[in-house]
Amino acid sequence: MSQEKFRIIKINAGEGKTFEEIVHTEPPHFHFQILRPDSEEQREKAISYFKEHNKIYSCFMFTPEILLYLGCTETIYIRSKMADFETDQLKQILNEVTLWFRAHINDKGEEKDI
Repeated sequence: MSQEKFRIIKINAGEGKTFEEIVHTEPPHFHFQILRPDSEEQREKAISYFKEHNKIYSCFMFTPEILLYLGCTETIYIRSKMADFETDQLKQILNEVTLWFRAHINDKGEEKDI
């Protein structure tokens, strides 16, 4: 998968708040956060919150990261006008961003040297 298909637009690291914001580079522009919980307890609390508030998310196997869907916009900027999309498009992009993240980003949120 092409490294240009997605890009990191923001990295935030702090106690209990480590995540990367990722955007799909082609319209419609899907926005995600990759959350990196510091503990299993923190991960479980996040998942409970997402379930309670009907958020769209995906968990990684064998690692604590969580992929959270933020929205879909007409431009790469999260505050731009919301864009329409098909549910199948979102399912496809969820799979693709997970694969992209695993292939191109290391555990510090930096792009891997390939």
